[in-house]
Amino acid sequence: MSKNYLLIPFFFALIIIGLGLSGIGSVVPEMTKQFGVTSAVMGRVFLFHGLGYFISIMIAGFLGDIMQKSFLLRLGLLISALGFVGISSFHGFTQVILSFMAMGIGLGFVDCMVNPILTEIFTKNPGAILNIVHAFYGLGSLSAPRLYAFLSQRQYNWQNFYSVVMVVTIVVFILFLFPFLPKTEGKMGFRNILTIFRYRAFWFMGAITMFYSGGVTILNGWLVSYFKEKGLSITVGAVYLSFFWLGLMIGRFVLSWMVDRIGHLRMIQLNTIGGILFVVLTLSLPISANLTPTLLFLTGFMLSTIIPTTLAYALVNYPETASTASGWVLTNNGIATLFFPWFGGILASFTSFRTTLLMVPILLIIMLTFQWLLAGEIKKVQ
Repeated sequence: MSKNYLLIPFFFALIIIGLGLSGIGSVVPEMTKQFGVTSAVMGRVFLFHGLGYFISIMIAGFLGDIMQKSFLLRLGLLISALGFVGISSFHGFTQVILSFMAMGIGLGFVDCMVNPILTEIFTKNPGAILNIVHAFYGLGSLSAPRLYAFLSQRQYNWQNFYSVVMVVTIVVFILFLFPFLPKTEGKMGFRNILTIFRYRAFWFMGAITMFYSGGVTILNGWLVSYFKEKGLSITVGAVYLSFFWLGLMIGRFVLSWMVDRIGHLRMIQLNTIGGILFVVLTLSLPISANLTPTLLFLTGFMLSTIIPTTLAYALVNYPETASTASGWVLTNNGIATLFFPWFGGILASFTSFRTTLLMVPILLIIMLTFQWLLAGEIKKVQ
């Protein structure tokens, strides 16, 4: 019997991550108005969420090679659900911010554990499998602004949005209680785990993830606010943003079959060049009801494979410490989530949201540089 049906709970887990993280960019304008704070202060949402995500990813990576990964995955879903409860229930700014931090902690555990568990279950074509599963992160991210727009048009607020996400998270937690996850426990000693940090390639992979995530989280976090600055309504801006995530989702589905065939590094290099081109066009050309969503779709499509393919490369090349490899790549994602959107909010408060979004192509160009460095390092090793 095919074991592909085991992918279904992982699909839903990535949808939750997409809904939880990408929903922030859509709800920030309404939250800013409700709490009566500046963009710089509201940037603390990204800061605290990113701090929680960063801490959990860093810890989970090491723990996954020492203890049972399935336990850590279920724990992450439970903490995520508690975070969503707080976001949807509390009315004080401080309590809501701390709930976003709890959400980040829970989703960090889930994000870190999904990848090594999948490679234990599906040993063939890891690049293809991870891209397909991560496509559902794109589905969740695509659904977030559209779900928010749907609820907003019916007089529901941003807390109602996270109430829906809370219910979905509880259902997925129940799915993962069924005994289908591998029960192998990591047996690596802490000192042995640390040896992989001697390799420069490991640091280059982390940098690739950090600058990619920096660009994407700024785009996701402040694009709707940029459109609002340009005179568009929040609802229309959220729909435009959803086209980026639609492109990301479809790109992972369409390009997944190519990843293991043409090579992991070559794939992410080609994708990055295309992503830089289309994001520059998006920010340079006038806003258009047809052209802007199309360019955002193409930007997402071209950037689609970078995270799962970099993860696949790390997991395949460091199988004995797969959880740490996954954690390290995603820790840099956490650093980006922690720092760049927060800094973008401060920058916007002194200049404009356009200036903040101009950081996106700059960060992607830096990422491309580290991809070339990684390719050069691999040639030396070979």
